[in-house]
Amino acid sequence: MPLAHTALLFASLVAAQMPPLPAAGGVVRLASDAWCPFVCTADGKITGGYLVDVVAQAMAASGYLVEPTLMPLNRAISETRSGDMEGVYAPPVDERLRLSPPIAYSRACFFTRAGENWSYREQRSLVGVTVGVIADYGYDDGAMDAYIKAHLGDWHALDLSHGAKAGVTNLQKLLGGRFPVMLEHEAVANTLARTMGVEGQLRQAGCLSQPLPLTIGFPREDSRTAAWLRALADGIKNLEASGSLSKLRGRYAIPPDTGASPSLAPKK
Repeated sequence: MPLAHTALLFASLVAAQMPPLPAAGGVVRLASDAWCPFVCTADGKITGGYLVDVVAQAMAASGYLVEPTLMPLNRAISETRSGDMEGVYAPPVDERLRLSPPIAYSRACFFTRAGENWSYREQRSLVGVTVGVIADYGYDDGAMDAYIKAHLGDWHALDLSHGAKAGVTNLQKLLGGRFPVMLEHEAVANTLARTMGVEGQLRQAGCLSQPLPLTIGFPREDSRTAAWLRALADGIKNLEASGSLSKLRGRYAIPPDTGASPSLAPKK
């Protein structure tokens, strides 16, 4: 074999054994629980989802490598506040976090078992009804979230589910008769029901009027947060301009009018 080819082959083998070069902008670890189609999982790991893919592609343009981590949402929020994680997907409003502009909007709806006749007619229809919700979730950043906060600890009003698969637990409780009504984001409930093969057992019973803006939360006190927010906003603008954002909406069946708003400035 010619010497030049031998050297080239040796260099290729050495390169294959070397660890990958670090991302120019650094690694950004973002955490959340399973919440498909926004945060999708398999075998105990986050594997994709609309929020996951948008953020990864947007921040890659500025040299960041986003590493998604699966954990319960309340833990993800806590670890982001403390600096143990760099950020959290789709947190509720929290003064200790700086939130990105909305990457999508999600409407939350009430669900019952098929055959029931209860329907949501504003908050007065919740009197005397136990609603299954997920601990630390946001549902509308408004009246319903305030209702949940006011009734925490009242097991007649709320049944809380916890953990990295809290959505599955909540739906299983509803179908098992633990409570009569479940509150879940519409796209998430539909994905869960389809995945679990229980679509015919679930009935939508009305929705909240105000959709929830889905953001990325970063630690307020971290000196890198401003750069992360800029990279995310700039990257989303580029994805929108290139048509990539529209393709991701199609892949995850996200309606066009619930997509990102790249023109918004990061929240203070």
